[in-house]
Amino acid sequence: MNLFKRFLLLIISYVFAAIPIYASDFQADYDTQYAISPSGTTIVTQNVTLTNKQSNLYPKQYTVSIDSDQIKNVIAYDSKGVITPKVSQKDKKTEISVTFNDQVVGIDKKLLFSLRYENGDIAKKLGNIWEVRVPGVTSDSTLGEYSVSLQTPSTFPQNAYMTPLPGTGARWNKNQLINGGINAAYGEYQSYIVDIIYPLVNDSLTSVVQSVAIPPDTTYQSVTIATIDPKPIDIKKDEDGNWIASFTIPANGRIDIKTQLIIKTYIKPLPQSQKQLLNTSSYLKQQTYWETNNEKIQEYAKKYTTPRAIYDFVIQTLTYNYGQITSTPVRKGALGALANPTNSLCTEFTDLFIAISRAAGIPAREVVGYAYTNDSRLRPLLVGSDILHAWPEYYDKASSRWIPIDPTWGFTTGGINYFDIFDFNHIAFVIHGLSSELPYPAGSFREGSLPQKNISVRFSESTTIVTKDTYTTVFDLPKQITAGKTLKGTVQVNNSGGKQIERMDVNVVATPYAFQIQKVGEHIPPFGSISIPISIKLPILLHKSQGIIDITINGEHASFQYEILPTYWIYGVIGCFLIALLLIVWTFIQNK
Repeated sequence: MNLFKRFLLLIISYVFAAIPIYASDFQADYDTQYAISPSGTTIVTQNVTLTNKQSNLYPKQYTVSIDSDQIKNVIAYDSKGVITPKVSQKDKKTEISVTFNDQVVGIDKKLLFSLRYENGDIAKKLGNIWEVRVPGVTSDSTLGEYSVSLQTPSTFPQNAYMTPLPGTGARWNKNQLINGGINAAYGEYQSYIVDIIYPLVNDSLTSVVQSVAIPPDTTYQSVTIATIDPKPIDIKKDEDGNWIASFTIPANGRIDIKTQLIIKTYIKPLPQSQKQLLNTSSYLKQQTYWETNNEKIQEYAKKYTTPRAIYDFVIQTLTYNYGQITSTPVRKGALGALANPTNSLCTEFTDLFIAISRAAGIPAREVVGYAYTNDSRLRPLLVGSDILHAWPEYYDKASSRWIPIDPTWGFTTGGINYFDIFDFNHIAFVIHGLSSELPYPAGSFREGSLPQKNISVRFSESTTIVTKDTYTTVFDLPKQITAGKTLKGTVQVNNSGGKQIERMDVNVVATPYAFQIQKVGEHIPPFGSISIPISIKLPILLHKSQGIIDITINGEHASFQYEILPTYWIYGVIGCFLIALLLIVWTFIQNK
């Protein structure tokens, strides 16, 4: 279904006494102009030309139904002057009817008229971003030329994306708009404030360590932990890139982990997201819900061999079931989606894409998170205590990046391109690659069966984020050691800030006893750490000495000094040897 049916359904009515006529008796050509004001109100001007295909007919009335109740200040006119329109609104729709002043009779004769109104739903400011959605058109034999122009104010920020791009003369034509409308956004990034509560319960008689997944940095997402209470023991990054935070839960106790995140989403991929995928085979394996080895999935994988072909197949095969989103859905997996394609949700669109992609040799995985929507029909979510959404990613070898796509919204929006261009509205909570189910996303932690609201997301137009890396260095080494032994321990670098350290170059050098170790390009998640093992073999010494371990982190220096005690047992050996030697000499002299 395309956007023209949703937003701008054109109904042309012709009234003649005792003469039955049809829309096919006329051809309609449209020149539609969208002019967006700085406030976002859009002035829509439709210049319409109706061409008679019969010699004895003429159009008398025109009716347009617009899928919006934000329509006002409607005016209309034809060659004979102003037309007083009839405007009615019901069920969030607006119907405009005009009766023409002019009567044009004769084959190939043309009736020209214009309709102008203000539409408050074309452009919306969401946080830092202006979103623009212009409806498309249906393929109809009575539709002749259809041309659209779009004008935005100079106060708008830089265009982030626009799909499709305009054709000749900075205008869109009918062929472009039949596949969906115009989807555009203006701004550099979107900024969200996300509050999450993780209720952790321990029913055992001893304290335990439990872990939760904190929304991580991704290809198009940057996360700063503004606050987290209590502080985690540590945060580690798993192979999928999830930030796994660990907490100690006392015996028979409960802790509510409360965190506030500043999350920025981008259209351009972040530089640090470019990484070579070393464990490709892990993202080709069969998992629960991803029945890669199934014969039917294998057949589709032979037919659809590229991510785009698989994306198109999924959209053309599955149908979104809006009736399920208010209930507790059961995840069906890829085979379940194929068995019942009209009963699908975002999980089925995602699972089917991943299963076929993996069978075709394309690394793929699932992302579960939050997706902002102001239209539950066009961009639906799973409705529950906390609104979640799922979408797939595939690994692109050419760019060395994971690329997110959204076949669910590609279907529900009637053709908006969620393959080549993503948007600012998706926030990743967890990534499922090595497992199709773990780790659990924020919003899935519950105490009891009652619904709970544990996630809050709001826009933040002015966000201050400290970008300077903050870290501490801890030397876990003995301050004294006896010569001849091996100095063993670790140097631990702790990220004491809420922002991931994207690149940390570490160089450890020991003097005067040779030891060196380097770590280049280390990533440390917020409140995480890296541990560098130290092992220095010390020589035998008969005197006190000192050793120094220097560590250089991104050009900044720290050092640790330790004392080397002499090897006293050697003094004993030498003393015994000298005493023995004196006894031998004394005995020799006495015998003389």
